[in-house]
Amino acid sequence: RQRIAAGDWSPGTTLPAERRLASELGVSRGSLRAGIAQLQAEGLLQARQGSGTRVRDDLEHAPVDWLSWILSSDGLSSSEVFEVIEQLVALRRVVAMHVLERAVACMQIDQLDTLKTLFETQAELVDDPAAYRRAEQGVEAFFLACAGNRVVAPLNQSLRRCFESRPEIVDAFMGPIDAHVVANQLLFAAIGLAVREPAQAALALTSIADALKAFEREGLARVKHCLEEAWVG
Repeated sequence: RQRIAAGDWSPGTTLPAERRLASELGVSRGSLRAGIAQLQAEGLLQARQGSGTRVRDDLEHAPVDWLSWILSSDGLSSSEVFEVIEQLVALRRVVAMHVLERAVACMQIDQLDTLKTLFETQAELVDDPAAYRRAEQGVEAFFLACAGNRVVAPLNQSLRRCFESRPEIVDAFMGPIDAHVVANQLLFAAIGLAVREPAQAALALTSIADALKAFEREGLARVKHCLEEAWVG
């Protein structure tokens, strides 16, 4: 994966012969075959009778997790990394709003207390950024459970792994944790309105979507600045 992500093996490249490649990587031929089979299943490699194994010309069949390898490689410029992050953020917004709409439609009033507790517990962790981010996963799990969506959960985890491949970008995107806590308070107020007064749900969800887009714009601006500074340094 690392060689493909770094561009050492570009699309269409035929892999070296099995014996040679196993020697280069310092693995047994059995382990090499297992690894190649895994990358074939992931849509990164393609085997053709008589032509050997090669990197797919079109990596559109690769899983979302593949982007985490691309982001963590040294082969991308800051502008290319930003483009990938920008597209991942847009995808995450679509997923988040889909889950939120379903969750609000299914949520019972007494579940608001659970959500409030999750937000309050997370807010107590402002001095520990790593713990705060872990608590965010608990909030996401709550919404996924309310929405009853089994398909989105693995996609959400794949997106998370992509972002976590560059933790400095996650920190830049989130910005000051105090501001994130305030945003969660506003989010809870909007969700509470939507659940208690279903007639106001559409308006509440629109306000949430607008707030999310504004947060993303600010977060992406911080990410761009972070990448440009790292590139110059």
